[in-house]
Amino acid sequence: MEVLWSFLVDTVAFILEALIPSKEDRRYKKNLRILKKQYWFRKLAKTYSPMFYSTASIQAKIMEYDMSCNLLEYRQELEQKAKTDIG
Repeated sequence: MEVLWSFLVDTVAFILEALIPSKEDRRYKKNLRILKKQYWFRKLAKTYSPMFYSTASIQAKIMEYDMSCNLLEYRQELEQKAKTDIG
């Protein structure tokens, strides 16, 4: 009975941890929502779909996005990373 209870508690804790987004997850989703408004970003994602959003280096680059960064440089870096990592 104790093993079953321990398993149940561990399962519930895992589910709750998975449901609560981390700070990085919130930042990624916010930046992705902002970037999806840009035409060039939607075109880039469509070109390299479906691997575009699941590649770790692309996700890291999306998290680096900041409203004050140079958009042209950011766009070139993201396109270059997509070409090298996805092909």
